[in-house]
Amino acid sequence: MKMSDSQLVDKIQSVGLRATPQRIQLLRLLSETDTHPSAEMLINMAKDAGYNISVGTVYNALECFEQKGLIRRVHDNTEIMRYDAKTGFHVHIVDQKTREIYDLRDEELEEIIQEHLRKKMPANYDINLLDVTVYADKYIS
Repeated sequence: MKMSDSQLVDKIQSVGLRATPQRIQLLRLLSETDTHPSAEMLINMAKDAGYNISVGTVYNALECFEQKGLIRRVHDNTEIMRYDAKTGFHVHIVDQKTREIYDLRDEELEEIIQEHLRKKMPANYDINLLDVTVYADKYIS
């Protein structure tokens, strides 16, 4: 999803962070991709886009963004952390061979899962994040 600089600044500032040029650039890259990049992939994407961002800045920004809820970590089938700026409910499908991660949006599934969990959760808990990851192998028919 394309966002203007002012939208990115507003989003970063809305969670109490300073909207530095590097943070704006990183959030733009994350918001405009469906690839669920790792930190290393983001560094390469930034270089390809002509951004000059240090490795430390990338890791620090990702940590801040995650702590403030701007992005989510996604686990692939390795120990490498991947990141997603789309924080609303959706299922991640991880291709175990290629390590590609795909989004599956399904409002009906979300409602079914949340309704089921509401019935099963202890009374003093509210669901604030629902995260579903499916690990699969793609086959050719």
